[in-house]
Amino acid sequence: MKKFYLFFALVAFAANLFAQITVTDASFPAAGDTLKYATDLDPDGVVITPANTNSTVWDFSGLGPTVKSETVFRAAAEGSAAAEFPTANLVTISEGGQNETYYSVSATSFTNLGFFGVDPTGGLPIPTTFRFDPPVAERRAPMNILDITQSASSLGIAFAIADLGPLADSLGPLAGIADSIRIRGTAERLDFVDAHGSLTIPGGTYDVLREKRTEYRDTRLDIHSFLGWQDITDLIPAGGFGDGLGTDTTITYLFFSNTEKEIIAEVNTGSDGLVPQSVTYKDNGVVSNNSEVFGTDLEVLVSPNPANEQAVFTLKNRVSGDYSLRLMDARGQVALRSNLTQTDNAIQLQGMSSGTYFYQVFDENNRAVASGKLLIVNQ
Repeated sequence: MKKFYLFFALVAFAANLFAQITVTDASFPAAGDTLKYATDLDPDGVVITPANTNSTVWDFSGLGPTVKSETVFRAAAEGSAAAEFPTANLVTISEGGQNETYYSVSATSFTNLGFFGVDPTGGLPIPTTFRFDPPVAERRAPMNILDITQSASSLGIAFAIADLGPLADSLGPLAGIADSIRIRGTAERLDFVDAHGSLTIPGGTYDVLREKRTEYRDTRLDIHSFLGWQDITDLIPAGGFGDGLGTDTTITYLFFSNTEKEIIAEVNTGSDGLVPQSVTYKDNGVVSNNSEVFGTDLEVLVSPNPANEQAVFTLKNRVSGDYSLRLMDARGQVALRSNLTQTDNAIQLQGMSSGTYFYQVFDENNRAVASGKLLIVNQ
């Protein structure tokens, strides 16, 4: 009798596995594709469920767009640094042309080769070519439940101290004995397709595979002097080069469909993988009923953008009342708050790290009425 029950249990388990979708290279971006995303920096109602080979139902319909973005994929030859990435098929060019990211696409992988431009991690405003060694696979095909992939990559680049300008001041007295600096980064990643089912986001429901992506990063800073190369990572204070150095662990949950080019949802969590900190999801042009983003004719102009020490926020078509600004970093942490009570508002940015920030403008009833992105580049 026990064998009888065991047989049927195995049959049920096998049937459930065969019911999973397979994500193929049909979901990989191609030249001419525009992928549209919305990001909720304060996600509510998003629950990280355990790994499960049985079908799971996820309801993320309560997400609301803090900020929206579009990623346009072009033929690699359209990038100004295409010659630096001879195996690339695709390139994306950031708004304002500050950065170009190059990709290689095959039947089995969608791979990030590297980028050209300003360091997006927030240290170096010098346009430079950064290559991943080996390249980083962002998607793989075919993808099935219980797939496990381990990978590792590194990145390194050196600069002359004389080329850094005021940024060299963050090195303190070490700048006086060094002729060059070198940034070294390594990353080890474990990808595990740990669940499947249906995911609902504003505007749609999709059959998906969920991949848990755990990444261990270590970023080091070296200086070169008469003593040769020396690792000074632990000697650098916060700010300037100090931001982003050291070790870090990130856990991200990605939901892939075989019918859409966009990743349906990407949930960024703390290092424990339990608490959602932000969610980027496919933008179907729908604002959640639970969202507190209200329609408005308010237009916000930011100048300059990219900015350095100051940015002026100009409010056009504003109605009477008080407004406030909230500036958040890429992890969704609030980096600056300020009142916006005039038409033109000069916001001081001294001491803020280089990088991409998201802003929200709130009216006097604490309703989000406008949002956008601000790039800060320290000279």
